[in-house]
Amino acid sequence: MKLLTINCLTVLLLFLNVSCIKDKPFYPGERKPDIEETNDEDYTDLTQKLINTKKVISKVIKDTTFQVTEGVEATEIRYTNLEDKSMQLFILAIDLKLGNLTLKVATPFDQTAFTTQTVLDMAEMINTSENVVIGGINGDFYNISTLIPRGIVHKNGDIIKDTFSDNTDAPQQGLSFFGVLDDGKPYIGDKSEYEAMAGRLNEALGGGIVFLKDKNIITQSITNIDPRTAIGYTEDDIVYFLVADGRNPIYSNGLTYAELSIIMKAFDVKDAVNLDGGGSSTFMIKNPISKSLEVRNQPSDGADRAVANAWLVISSKNQ
Repeated sequence: MKLLTINCLTVLLLFLNVSCIKDKPFYPGERKPDIEETNDEDYTDLTQKLINTKKVISKVIKDTTFQVTEGVEATEIRYTNLEDKSMQLFILAIDLKLGNLTLKVATPFDQTAFTTQTVLDMAEMINTSENVVIGGINGDFYNISTLIPRGIVHKNGDIIKDTFSDNTDAPQQGLSFFGVLDDGKPYIGDKSEYEAMAGRLNEALGGGIVFLKDKNIITQSITNIDPRTAIGYTEDDIVYFLVADGRNPIYSNGLTYAELSIIMKAFDVKDAVNLDGGGSSTFMIKNPISKSLEVRNQPSDGADRAVANAWLVISSKNQ
């Protein structure tokens, strides 16, 4: 009887131990996900690609991929980097080859006046049953005094702003643009290319440093670690929205340009550009369970920041 009691106790302790391992604690300020996580040993496709580089991840803590809608997958990765610092990435992969998916510029209050609004509120204003917002990220840098975007703004084929503002006070801003051409293809160009491309840009916003061009990493001298928002695309028209949280040592520290470049290159991205980051970095999706729009990341300000514009992915299929 004594032996049986000990064995039962051992089994109970083992069960509790396994339960504790799977029920991992959430970090301070973290939004508890309602999406089922993958098995610890079955890494998702994008996470495995990062592991394979041997330059990004030392240990995977959480790894989740789920379909937001047909042609759009969200991946959320919690890991420690090679310096044993905590990191959290949010990635939206969008297959533009599906005819029902488009990328659209969002502006505050769906107007042309230069002001600010949160990405979530911008999305809610244009979300309809015919044009369903599937996800989005914050867009271009902007002057915090005048609220004017640093770069160009094309929306629904209309040119709202066709100049790049002086960036003497912010040399990493107002350098480039990301856009959707009249044939539906994504395009990243330096600001010197804008005049030649302007007539073909249906949707476009300014950007910062282009850190990946023709699959080649463009080395940067700036080594700051910050929250990041970036956008890039592959040769077969898969667009990646990426947000890295930062400025919270326990939860997520942020990325350098070098790390951002390695990550996007691992995803086989052809061209990629850095967008407004820091407290502006916002990653929003339509939750596939609740069907509501929600911000998944933890902006470093502690709340969703009102920003100058945003990039949204829209589905024309009734969801």
